[in-house]
Amino acid sequence: MEYLTLLLVFIAFVLNVNGRAFHERFISSSSGSDERTITYKVIGNQPLKMVSSDQDSQHEYKLGQVSGLAASVKNPNRLFIFHRASREWNQESFPDGVNFDKNKFGVIPENTILTVNTRTGQIIDQWGNNTFYMPHGLSVDIEENLWLTDVGMHQVFKYSKGERVLTLGESFVAGSDSSHFCKPTDVVTSNDGSNIYVADGYCNARIVKFDSKGNFIKEYSMPQGEQPLIIPHSIIIMETFHLVCVADRENGRIVCFNEENDDDQTNDYDQVKAIIDHPLMKTVYAIDYDPNKHRLYAVSGRNGKNRALGFTFSVHPESFGQLIATWEPHDKFGEPHDLTLSVNGRSLFVGEIRPNRIDSFDVLN
Repeated sequence: MEYLTLLLVFIAFVLNVNGRAFHERFISSSSGSDERTITYKVIGNQPLKMVSSDQDSQHEYKLGQVSGLAASVKNPNRLFIFHRASREWNQESFPDGVNFDKNKFGVIPENTILTVNTRTGQIIDQWGNNTFYMPHGLSVDIEENLWLTDVGMHQVFKYSKGERVLTLGESFVAGSDSSHFCKPTDVVTSNDGSNIYVADGYCNARIVKFDSKGNFIKEYSMPQGEQPLIIPHSIIIMETFHLVCVADRENGRIVCFNEENDDDQTNDYDQVKAIIDHPLMKTVYAIDYDPNKHRLYAVSGRNGKNRALGFTFSVHPESFGQLIATWEPHDKFGEPHDLTLSVNGRSLFVGEIRPNRIDSFDVLN
């Protein structure tokens, strides 16, 4: 049986959508009095195979651990990939759990950022060698700037056409104040570029908000007495609903905060607007949002006897948080880490770290 838990505060969460408040309700196959059946499927394809061209030949490109994916906002057949190349995250990477052993491992010498044509597999561009230490999160803004996090460096970066134009955090210095992170996992920006949100991270249990220049605005966390975030791992914005939502990885839930109110005196309970969970979703590694269809995509990791799965939830005002479908590749997931939806909503990609691959799906309706 499908199951969903919503915070009590969510009942009082009123959005300016048709003048109604969100409320819990099952999705039906009919809409109003029009009893049309809604057909929705996520169909697995073969993993994406990438081709790299040398001077006189082409060969299949071997990915490292795929930590971040982002779909182009301009081209439905273009995908950005952040991978670790020859670097692997293992027990020796962070000896004390916080600080990366840069003296032992050094910088990654290979290119870590790829631009790929998803129809042909051709690598259009690649760069990022001798730059990163432990790649993690990747997002793309409306101007197609790339935003990245490096958990080894404890930093967040903005790149425009391959050039670094903004840095948040201090290199290799962990912290929990307004100018430091501790292994930040992901970053996203508002459509107008005025706000930056950082999921922080493996050590801190918070979301940090900055203005476009990197000036601290506020942070979000769970209310006192409530279960804190445990590895906020992926972050999105639903601007229509004024929500910033995070994959609360180890709690197996998606937590949505009110992104409108920047008043430092705001009650913590007023910040949290919704929680989505499901019995099959024991962990949540990544989320993405389809604003046209009002759908939220999520992918879990393996947990005990529970295999990793993809999830599609409705975020329509009348059925917010209702599970629509689960999905997976033909040969099951290994260790999925990030996902992204193409700009036209027809293709879905999931990056894995074991095996190192990108799973490809077609989205129907």
